[in-house]
Amino acid sequence: MAAPLTCATCRAPIADGARHLRCTVASCNTGRHKLVFCSQKCWAAHVPTARHRKAGFVETGGAE
Repeated sequence: MAAPLTCATCRAPIADGARHLRCTVASCNTGRHKLVFCSQKCWAAHVPTARHRKAGFVETGGAE
């Protein structure tokens, strides 16, 4: 069973299988804490504090 997801910015729970965003920068996707976000607004709030040069996100989860 996968660990429950929470938004890295607002800490809102993300339901299992629900759509969410993942940061495309490698440092945000390595190690134990892979950053996921519930909305574009939360992802955009993360970018200035992370100091990414080429930031982007990938939408994952949800019905295909």
